[in-house]
Amino acid sequence: MSSKGKAAIGPARIGLRGSVVRNPELREEQRRHILDAASRVFARKGYAGATMDEIAAEMGCSKGILYYQFQSKQELIVATRRETSGAAAQRLEAIAALDLPVEQRMELALRDLIASNFHELSRHVIKTPVTMGLDETHAAEVRVIERRYENVMVALLEEGMPQGVFVSCNPHVMAFTLIRACLSPAWWYREGGGATEGEIADTVAGLLMRGLKPAAAG
Repeated sequence: MSSKGKAAIGPARIGLRGSVVRNPELREEQRRHILDAASRVFARKGYAGATMDEIAAEMGCSKGILYYQFQSKQELIVATRRETSGAAAQRLEAIAALDLPVEQRMELALRDLIASNFHELSRHVIKTPVTMGLDETHAAEVRVIERRYENVMVALLEEGMPQGVFVSCNPHVMAFTLIRACLSPAWWYREGGGATEGEIADTVAGLLMRGLKPAAAG
């Protein structure tokens, strides 16, 4: 084979347990299908009640495929958090860095979080609280992912409160309340139901933004 032909192939990637990844694009697509299947099973059974066998059956593959991508159920649940909450934190950081008044950035942040209710993976992850069953290492990973988002939300509130844009209160309590409220549609939203995604976003974001405003004097 010519040197040109060898260069076109490129170096092979190494996967779990030292296996060679021949097709990284296919492996990433497979990983996405696993996360989608796992999120549905976790939402139905809870983390403690779900098994790798059930996740494999949901995906329609062998359990060996799961273990090729993820070494344990704990690693899999952390991956669903990283895929959803981690991505949400990245988007929030980008919104917070915009050159806009803090009130506008907050509304963009709330709308972005509300939109996550309408994506299947995110919706199922929202409905699967992880409070038991993880060892300390994996539980710490989940906390780091979630706190990354919470910290940026708190920073936005702490920026707006001294300006009189947001009501003065405990910013951590307010941040947790806003996040929970934004994620509440995951529990009752049904596609084709009585309200569109846009109507839900307008209503929830509008209510929360009005609640953030200080009471008018007098």
